[in-house]
Amino acid sequence: MDRWSGHVDADDAPLRPWVGGRGQNLSFGAVAVRFSAVEVPVGSDCRCGMRLEADWGHAETHAVHHAVWSFGVQVPRNLEWLDDLAVVTTQSSIGWRRLVYKAARLPQKENHYDFRSWTHLGEPEKTEGDLRAYLLKANGYVIGYLVAHDADYHRSWDLVDDSPDGDADERLRPRIDLVWVADVYRRQGVGAALVQKLADDFGCRVGDVSWSTPISDAGLNLARQLSPDGIWIS
Repeated sequence: MDRWSGHVDADDAPLRPWVGGRGQNLSFGAVAVRFSAVEVPVGSDCRCGMRLEADWGHAETHAVHHAVWSFGVQVPRNLEWLDDLAVVTTQSSIGWRRLVYKAARLPQKENHYDFRSWTHLGEPEKTEGDLRAYLLKANGYVIGYLVAHDADYHRSWDLVDDSPDGDADERLRPRIDLVWVADVYRRQGVGAALVQKLADDFGCRVGDVSWSTPISDAGLNLARQLSPDGIWIS
């Protein structure tokens, strides 16, 4: 017998729902859990660019990065985003340039680049070639990122030869430095939409856009899709 046996609450006492007691032991007679060793490839690289085997206490770092890589960079609430796509330049406010910087980290980690494709975090400045970033938003996240500038030296490539060495061209063209799309939105036309917007913004056809080299396999597939007869490279 304990001191609560036979206890009756007063009529004005607050309701205390029954949550079980000593007599309700849901583990009584349970069988012990068995453990065994299994070799799994936890030391390999994840597609997001992080290592599957995390250092002690840093497992959450990969999970956070992978979520951003999958769904995109969350748009800060203090940025007034008026439409689906925003064009950020090196003269834009620091809030927009910081958002581009965050987006640039994702392809850097995924492809193991030494540097980010956007580093302009100082005072607003005018850059040679009008460096600019195209950010595509969906569901409150940046899901597409394209950074480009204008250049006046290019070569044609018919996309047939492994070593492109086509005719030279000195017309001013928009030059794609990098295109990246959040993982869950890939193969849905997001990259093509970004390139088309770059061409429309410059006032040229998609086939007149220049691509920076070397071109990744994913970038080459996108280039073939948009310009099957050949592209300009620089």
